[in-house]
Amino acid sequence: MISSLNSIGRVNFVSFDKISFEISDFESLEYNSNGYFYFAQGVLDFITILNNQNDKFIYQVDRIEDKELLLSKDENGKFSYIANVWATPIGVIKNNKINFNLKKYPFLRNPVFLTESDDFESIFQVSPAQSIPVGMFNQNYSIRFNLNNLLTYHTAILGNTGSGKSTTIRQIVSEIKKIQTDNLCLHIFDVHNEYEKLVDRSIDVLNEFQIEVKSLDLEDWINLLEPSDLVQLPILRRALQLGNAIDNEQINSEWLELHIAYSLYNNVQTDAVAKRAKIIGLLRGKKINLSHYTVFGSFNDPSWEYQFKLEITNKMIDLESKMTDPLEFIQKKIESSGYCIESFNTLVNSLNYVFLLEESKGNNQIRNFATTLQTRIEDVQSHYKNLFTESPLTRRNEKITVYDVSQLDDDLLMFFASYVSKMIFIQNSQLTFDQRNINVLILEEAHRYISREKEKLQPYGVNIFKKIAREGRKFGVFLSVSSQRPSELSGTILSQCNNFLLHRIKNNVDLEYMSKTIPYITQNQLKRLSFLPTGTTYAVGELFSIPIEVDVFDNEMTMSPTKTPSVKFIKKK
Repeated sequence: MISSLNSIGRVNFVSFDKISFEISDFESLEYNSNGYFYFAQGVLDFITILNNQNDKFIYQVDRIEDKELLLSKDENGKFSYIANVWATPIGVIKNNKINFNLKKYPFLRNPVFLTESDDFESIFQVSPAQSIPVGMFNQNYSIRFNLNNLLTYHTAILGNTGSGKSTTIRQIVSEIKKIQTDNLCLHIFDVHNEYEKLVDRSIDVLNEFQIEVKSLDLEDWINLLEPSDLVQLPILRRALQLGNAIDNEQINSEWLELHIAYSLYNNVQTDAVAKRAKIIGLLRGKKINLSHYTVFGSFNDPSWEYQFKLEITNKMIDLESKMTDPLEFIQKKIESSGYCIESFNTLVNSLNYVFLLEESKGNNQIRNFATTLQTRIEDVQSHYKNLFTESPLTRRNEKITVYDVSQLDDDLLMFFASYVSKMIFIQNSQLTFDQRNINVLILEEAHRYISREKEKLQPYGVNIFKKIAREGRKFGVFLSVSSQRPSELSGTILSQCNNFLLHRIKNNVDLEYMSKTIPYITQNQLKRLSFLPTGTTYAVGELFSIPIEVDVFDNEMTMSPTKTPSVKFIKKK
């Protein structure tokens, strides 16, 4: 029971969304109660209002005004000062439990108190066995995050550079590391190499991670090579399908080279010298008599030309005796093939076949249209050869995996993050409900690869994150998106987040964007973000039923539990 001696004022205005009261005795704002020292801090303080039925209404202060009262009509120069305080409703406590839906409200002249420790226990009650310590509220009350509320919802961690985002992530991850659990996997995409100390060894992606080339699908290739939509993408698709047909022996590569050579020779529009060089390259090692094939790309004797064509035709028949129309045959095989290939060499060779097939039809500009695509393939093949392999290392699922992606440019970063996220999503979706782990993808600097701009220009790269945002909770895959530029993030992904850990944000463009995409926050709370101290996060969403400011622990100074609890995460069907 709150003692009336500790009252700091009485209610003088009540509405559905606000109350006000006056403070005249400023000495009442500091007092001891049950061994605790309480003092008013002003805006953001919690207050308790007690009615005649001993209902405890919890409100939060959002505005304080100074008001002057004339002491005496005879002495106009003497005033007393009163603080006029405005507060917004939080809930009502009954039987040590808080109900955040108010069905009744305080009345005029009800006494107002500073909210005491027992009431905070009711407001922020979280089982220690199912939670981790994160920081302090109001300088003296420890705040814990319920792990199921934190990890089985999508989360956005937003704030300008230097506001404390990385400290918050480190604190959360370092505490999760102490929890004994057999169904949780954290995947941290470490853009600035900040989290390697949280694990025994982080993975240097460029030198230690391996991606099996044949595991790449069409979207992966598009993310990796970034072909233009109108010209290069159809070429890439055709090259991948042709490569797949060759790898699966649907098309014999020797037969294909013979067909292209024959078609090139019959195409009179192609430059004779260049045509001859291509034909000789295609027929090399196939035991075709080329001794009479002049440097000008012709035969001096018609019989020699006839014999040349006959040798090519006979070899083609030997390899594909039942085939009648080569172009129709090739087209059918390509259309029925997938996009997975065995190696980069397959892609390089099949891309060259696509060029040659088009050139044999008279399309001599095809290579010019695909110059940047070829350059990108060569660059990836030479610079990232350690990343792609035909026989990758097998890796077991770790509780916390840190991928050091600090050496990846934005394009390769988007490819790698989307590829790993997709593989985790597919793997989990193929398991039964009881077999699935909870997988949390912590995406640092997410605006670099899950941006609104890339959503328009490179939609394939963002697709998997949008899919996880919409469907991930059904399969136990969740996003934790960290960014210093909320306005550049995909609105689809941000709108699917249920938890927000907001740090200092001053940019008006970011604040306006957040007001449109975050349903949990008001305009007054957004204004407050501009003034948050470094290391303080404003937690809103499923973590708590009310928004609160938390002074986040430095993970080296964490108030950790003496025993390491064992946690089984609740999966959602």
